[in-house]
Amino acid sequence: MTDFSHRGFLVSVFVRRSSGTWEVTTTVYAPKGLIDELGDQVTMYVSSSPTNRIEQVRTDAFEQAKTVINDLVASRSVIPLPVK
Repeated sequence: MTDFSHRGFLVSVFVRRSSGTWEVTTTVYAPKGLIDELGDQVTMYVSSSPTNRIEQVRTDAFEQAKTVINDLVASRSVIPLPVK
């Protein structure tokens, strides 16, 4: 398991080899101050990769997690339009 951090969110990447493919479980942990607002403490997703390079698998998983985090942060910063 490898841990990363991006914008205050902890990201954990677990990789295992099965039947010639890397199975990747990525977990994004919300900072304590945002758990109530986001509703969930963790966001988890599973993917697979046929490459032989485990470092590439970890890098790809972290890049995907950064996209998820950036989307969460962006959705929080959207200012709602006034209701008429």
